[in-house]
Amino acid sequence: MISDGESTAIKTNMRLRDISGIGSILEKRLVTCFGSEEKALETLLKGDVHELCRVEGMTRKSAQSLILNVSKEQNGVSLEDFLKTKEAEALYAGILKIIKKHCCTEFSADFIERLVPYPKRRLDLALDVREKIETHLTILQSFSPDEREMIQSLLSQITPTKDGTVQKIRDRAVLAFSEVVYIEAHEKFGSILPVHLVTDPQECADFFFSYRSVILFDFPEFDLPESGYEYFRDIDAVEIEQLIPEMALSYFVKNLKSFDASLRLAEILAAGSMSGLFSQFTAEESLELRTLLKRLNADGSMNPGIDPEADRLRNISVMCDEILLRKAAELSDKLKNVLTGNTLTLDGDQLMHILSGADLKQIVTANVSKPYRELLKETLTEITETLSLKRDEEMILSDIYGDEIECPVKLNLESLTRFKKEISGKSAELEQKQKKQLSKELAGRKEAMSLLINDCLEFDCWYSAASFANAYQMTFPVFAKTSQNTELNLNLPANPENQSGNVFFNLEGGRNLFLSSKYGFDAITPVSYDVENTVLLSGVNSGGKTTVLELVGQCLILAHMGFPVPAELFEFSPIEEFYYFGKSKGTLDAGAFETTLRNFSIVSESNGTERAVFADELESITEPGASAKIIAGLLETFCENGKTLSLFVSHLAESIMENCDIPIRVDGIEAGGLDDDLNLIVNRNPIKNHIAKSTPELIVEKLFLTSTGVENAFYEKLKKKFEAKN
Repeated sequence: MISDGESTAIKTNMRLRDISGIGSILEKRLVTCFGSEEKALETLLKGDVHELCRVEGMTRKSAQSLILNVSKEQNGVSLEDFLKTKEAEALYAGILKIIKKHCCTEFSADFIERLVPYPKRRLDLALDVREKIETHLTILQSFSPDEREMIQSLLSQITPTKDGTVQKIRDRAVLAFSEVVYIEAHEKFGSILPVHLVTDPQECADFFFSYRSVILFDFPEFDLPESGYEYFRDIDAVEIEQLIPEMALSYFVKNLKSFDASLRLAEILAAGSMSGLFSQFTAEESLELRTLLKRLNADGSMNPGIDPEADRLRNISVMCDEILLRKAAELSDKLKNVLTGNTLTLDGDQLMHILSGADLKQIVTANVSKPYRELLKETLTEITETLSLKRDEEMILSDIYGDEIECPVKLNLESLTRFKKEISGKSAELEQKQKKQLSKELAGRKEAMSLLINDCLEFDCWYSAASFANAYQMTFPVFAKTSQNTELNLNLPANPENQSGNVFFNLEGGRNLFLSSKYGFDAITPVSYDVENTVLLSGVNSGGKTTVLELVGQCLILAHMGFPVPAELFEFSPIEEFYYFGKSKGTLDAGAFETTLRNFSIVSESNGTERAVFADELESITEPGASAKIIAGLLETFCENGKTLSLFVSHLAESIMENCDIPIRVDGIEAGGLDDDLNLIVNRNPIKNHIAKSTPELIVEKLFLTSTGVENAFYEKLKKKFEAKN
């Protein structure tokens, strides 16, 4: 990542068209998306993949590629300057894959992919990386395992900030009473609020009835209702957030989860942080902001538990249907009991009325009216207490069960509708006040929160690297000078015994990352090994030769990236180029064989460039006899060069040495024999100046020792063949 100061300095000398991969079409799209070439360059220099993906047609892969191209322009080096073969790049890719497993965010995973190994001439860049990892490793190790787990959990919830969005408001409107105000209001607020030009009193009354509240910037000649509107004198001075607090809050709603996690992380890291992380937020300020944000729900509504009155109204809205229906059923049951236990006696006048056509229901109703009214009053009192109704709300519900006595009792839908509208209006009005208040309290916090998110994401970039290093108990390498005249100001300890001017490495207690990742750190046997200039490594099949080769390659790549390495100690002389040649999957055809030789021809050039050349069973490229001669020639060339650290793994050690005209050191990974299941008993540490026995020789020896008779004689004959060769 590049600081603002650095990016400003670079931008004065860089244009979009100077960056590889940016043509005229992409240049135009970048400027269109970010508003200017300067803003586009700033985004590229900061390595913001998330923002770049907003550009039309931009994918994550293409965004990463562009950022790497910018880095190449900035630093004067690229990945290909150090990693010179496809196999070396594959080794690097395997390392990145393991590091990224420790990333908590997509942002940090993108960042890790842009960390490259730097050649010796730009080790200052690797040391910048090293310094940041050291700092964050210290921070990580200051926390307990449970605290680290909490930090990782919080980081995983943080994403780059997104702009808030608000749907068009339907419960509020602007009413204008002149053409001038209407045009201005429509231009300023029409995208989010309904705006109406009103000239008729009836139309105005209809709008007041239709909308929960209306907003005025002028007054009509006719009278207005006494309430239900907000008036603002100066339309030019009013910001849309004042009318619609949802606009201001939408940014916080959209990023609610990220903000809460980042503030909780700030509380953990800010208090007494030795590195001053998140110093813009004290633990108290973080807690205060989190408390404010807890008022917001993920859908933009206000959370319960903030205001008792809001909770009361919310509770009524949720429970009223259930309560009213239940109370209606209870009232019906009580009324049935009254009717069942009631005896109706008709006097003469009542009989005459019935015979004259009077409704018997009127007579029955009159007879049970008093007990019903008592039951109804009791029921309404229970409803009032259960829902905590206020006097005006209670009055609306007074006829909820109608004026006439019916059994079963029925709800008065008109009364219910009026009641719900009253509660809904009160609730919405109160929530609007709460949102306006919260909007004021959060005013001015947007930029600080955005910066906090960026700080958290950048923290994850280096914390993830530190987590990776800690997981594999890695240590930082020791850079050694390759000659007394080398001015490599690394301020690091170097072993004076290794100042011969030759290229070398000294590895102690190393564990292959790929194996540690697959089987677990403790399951891998540590390996120690040191090489100066040119060495041929022999050994049994499956003895660990390739594992050692990969391990040293991993250490070289990580060291040049500025990372710690998977070893207790790794001292080495820095190099400019790393060549890694993996096992061939079969004998190469003439064209491929020629290409391979040409590659080695380039590597063998003696131009004073420090290189490392690793090759794994190069003999597979052609027939064994020719392979031994070619490998011998390569080893002689690299040995005479003096600037090339070469480590070749081969099964043809004897044949290669027979074809060498100068002494070449041969080491071996020796097997002590085979166990009862014919598994190798191997000492994984290479033995210097020792040609290891081959696997077939060990198997023949085991069979000779465990057989008798004719079979034993056969194995003895084969065994003597191996002994004669030795």
